[in-house]
Amino acid sequence: MSEDLRAKFLGTWKLIGVEREVADSGAKLDEDVTQTGFICYTNEPRMMVIIRRMEPGKPQQITSYAGPWTIEGDAVVHHVEMATRESWVGVPQIRHFKFEGDKLILTPPVSEDYTHGAVTRRSLTWQKL
Repeated sequence: MSEDLRAKFLGTWKLIGVEREVADSGAKLDEDVTQTGFICYTNEPRMMVIIRRMEPGKPQQITSYAGPWTIEGDAVVHHVEMATRESWVGVPQIRHFKFEGDKLILTPPVSEDYTHGAVTRRSLTWQKL
């Protein structure tokens, strides 16, 4: 991986937007949901992320995981060593990425969504702190 590209990831990022839609219909999901969080990439290279999901009338949900990270083509791969979702441990979390100014947009592959059970397309926008 190029050192310049790797350096762009380093630091702490704040979650500023989440888009989620049903893959086959494009129907928007979670328009009444508030999500906050942080993701941090270090030079070691280690990463950690925590996201809080708040939906009216439901208890908050926390998703977090940590482990080493690598860049493979147009994707950053989070090699999960510990997670609030035990089934994610040992399973690489692939996120396609793009940078827009001080923002990092991470997009997981289209897949079954653990929150909704539907196949969804998701995008998370992070702002560098």
